[in-house]
Amino acid sequence: MNQDDFVIFAELNRDKFDEILQTLMKHFENIEYGRQGDDWIWINLPDDKIEIDSFFSMQLEVKGKYKHVVIVDQLLQDLDEGYILQIFDPPKIDLTR
Repeated sequence: MNQDDFVIFAELNRDKFDEILQTLMKHFENIEYGRQGDDWIWINLPDDKIEIDSFFSMQLEVKGKYKHVVIVDQLLQDLDEGYILQIFDPPKIDLTR
């Protein structure tokens, strides 16, 4: 897989949006989020971002470039297991890009 491939790393329980957001805010500084029909959380990185959103799914998809796999692995470890519906190993290519 190419480092710049945009992939889906995992799927999270959308019903736990508030809990997921609160957990992520403890571990990351630069977060944007919203709930406007769809739910979304962006974790801004110095050169990019990790996206967690429901734009193309009924649940929250954790998406970003494959090169951020280590950050996403840590993010998933920080979350309660009950928030995680599925981890894609290996991540799957995001066909919406």
